[in-house]
Amino acid sequence: MKKWEVAAIVVFFALFVIFFFSVKQPWGPEISKVGEIVWIDEVGIRVNSVSVDERLLIDFRDDNRTIVKEKEYEAGAGWKFVILDMFIYVSKDANGSRTFSGGWIEDENGMTYHAYFLEDCPSGTPYLGVHQYKDYINLSPDEGEYISIVYKMPVNAVPEKFHYWVHNSHSWDGEVILKK
Repeated sequence: MKKWEVAAIVVFFALFVIFFFSVKQPWGPEISKVGEIVWIDEVGIRVNSVSVDERLLIDFRDDNRTIVKEKEYEAGAGWKFVILDMFIYVSKDANGSRTFSGGWIEDENGMTYHAYFLEDCPSGTPYLGVHQYKDYINLSPDEGEYISIVYKMPVNAVPEKFHYWVHNSHSWDGEVILKK
């Protein structure tokens, strides 16, 4: 092989590598930070805040949003609740409904924690403060909703990433960086 042929091959592969890593890969998650909105398949997702508490006060409401029962949940010794308040919106230009599904929180050591399941729920829809307590939501075009998702973690765990999915006929994943 001549020197110019070898040089052409090296240049070709160098350009390929540069272009490959400079373009967003379709299999990677959409990444955002707390307070930023990210759009995935005509769905806007924004984690408004992250807070920590040792207890949850859940209101159970009827169809008229009247409180029918209140229940307190304690994290317990050595545990804490990590609360994500977020807004999910489906664009009016979407060609159908979309589903948002909260996944897990990953701490700085790579350990994962799934959404906290409310035990012994009375009848009614659970609310944490003013937001409905849920990790799964299906919305039609031009609809949006505020929701709260809660995770139970050890006190010494530092939440780093929140993982979620958006579904219609396909599934896309996203990730919110929780650490500042």
